[in-house]
Amino acid sequence: MSSANGVEASRVDLIVRGLAYLAQGFSIFDRELRLVAWNRQFLELLGFPDDLGTIGRPLADFFRFNAERGDYGAGDIEDLVKERITLASKAEPHCFERMRPNGMVLEVRGTPLPGGGFVTTYSDVTERKTWEESLQAAKQKAEEANQAKSAFLNMVTHDLRTPLTSIRSFAEILGDNPEIGAEQRQEFLGIINGECLRLVRMINDLLDFAKIEAGRMDWCIADLDAADLVKSAVTSITPMFAEKRVALELVLPTHAARIVGDHDRLTQVLINLLSNALKFAPESSGRVLVSLDYGPTETRVSVADNGPGIPPEKHDEVFEEFRQVLGASGVRPAGTGLGLAICRRIVDHLGGRIWVESVPPDGATFRFTVPSSS
Repeated sequence: MSSANGVEASRVDLIVRGLAYLAQGFSIFDRELRLVAWNRQFLELLGFPDDLGTIGRPLADFFRFNAERGDYGAGDIEDLVKERITLASKAEPHCFERMRPNGMVLEVRGTPLPGGGFVTTYSDVTERKTWEESLQAAKQKAEEANQAKSAFLNMVTHDLRTPLTSIRSFAEILGDNPEIGAEQRQEFLGIINGECLRLVRMINDLLDFAKIEAGRMDWCIADLDAADLVKSAVTSITPMFAEKRVALELVLPTHAARIVGDHDRLTQVLINLLSNALKFAPESSGRVLVSLDYGPTETRVSVADNGPGIPPEKHDEVFEEFRQVLGASGVRPAGTGLGLAICRRIVDHLGGRIWVESVPPDGATFRFTVPSSS
């Protein structure tokens, strides 16, 4: 008999010590809602002081401690305690998540005991909740990207069809009317040529973006004269500004400096920023300022316009693929909307930064940097 009692005592001792090492906290309250068993994790997870962990301690004391430190929010302390004691007295199964003031999320599960009272477990699920929230955010972002991609494809289909329809229409007019006047013929040919160039620009944007995404873009990194690069880009687009009667000013430092980058890709970035500035600058009264600033480690290029500007909440969005920020009029600008996304990828690849500064209606300034030559 004594041997059996010894085995049983050893078994009970092993169970008790095992419960003490559980990762979960647990507590057992009897039918009179007094503490009869618990482990250290119960006190630690809920932030209770050690002196609360005593045999016979009323559950109300634990509720009161929580209420006094603000865990239950505003209200009369005793009313808050009474409310929770009433719920606990029902001894019904329950499971809920509770966020503690320190940010920890606890999963609390309570199970009634046959003779009255209940056992409750407390699990730290903060990491799981964070992972679930991250997963949900990633899922939502993927869904938004997919919707934006669908809208983008619809937009590109429309934008490609428009110039093709125009080209076909004017070509048919010229073909069906051989006697058309030279002046009108020249006008129609000019429209056809302009629409062809528009198509080429859109297709080039799509191809460039596809190449960058696939990592197949050809790069030619070299030591470059920053001023010459900027002057060349400005010169090439000046006729477009003159046609719209938008003033284009270039400000360069008196001393020369060199940068490290890809000449053609940086020219592409500049032309894109200048085209955007021209697109939004008001006709006849528009002004665009291009400036160059040298630094010890990086060189900064700025393109400022006096257009309607871009709301602060849209500053990041303008650089996203498959998105196009509406102008102040609410009308979608012409183009694929990939230009600035391509600019960002190019500048990032070259080790620089690109951003926009704007407070509507005072225009917008796009800036990007490239590493200076050592």
